[in-house]
Amino acid sequence: MQEKMQNNYARIPIVSFLNKIVTKVAETTAWLNVALILIILTQVTLRYGFHNGLVALEELIWHLYAVAFMFGISYAITTDSHIRVDIIHANMSIKSQRIVEILGILLLLMPFIVIILDHSLGWVSESYRVLESSSNPTGLSYRWIIKSIIPISLVLMFIAALAKLIEESIFLISHNNIRNHTPGRVSMIKHLFSPQFQNNNQEKN
Repeated sequence: MQEKMQNNYARIPIVSFLNKIVTKVAETTAWLNVALILIILTQVTLRYGFHNGLVALEELIWHLYAVAFMFGISYAITTDSHIRVDIIHANMSIKSQRIVEILGILLLLMPFIVIILDHSLGWVSESYRVLESSSNPTGLSYRWIIKSIIPISLVLMFIAALAKLIEESIFLISHNNIRNHTPGRVSMIKHLFSPQFQNNNQEKN
């Protein structure tokens, strides 16, 4: 079984579907970093070359930074590339690691997402109601647009966290009894939540 686990990895259809949503959105918005670099270069050239930096460009820079950061969080959850206390986590058994992941998602991550999401809807609504804009006369208007990134990215974070929770829970329950096939006559619900082994080489192709 351990040899099979080394050559293959378990794929859970519903988790793959949710992760695909997150990665698709995050990878698409990541292209905004190209625009961010160009805007930074333009602003630096105007400021130090012509002594005439634009406030609108300065604000647009941190707006784009915010978008990349907020959507990047959900991507980090999906790819498990976020920072953790690896010294402690790495020395735990696989079962203990899964328990810590599940408790962390249920007791910390999801409550945080729900609370901030609830507050952020009010922030966006109020910003739209008063047509909030930059305090600088030459700054950007329609600040509710950038604020709307908060609830949107939090929904994406919730999807990423839910996928991770399902994955860790199923693997914890199945432990070392994960099958590499699904019976032919099985319900769609069971199929979606059943781990399926795939060869790493096949996936790369």
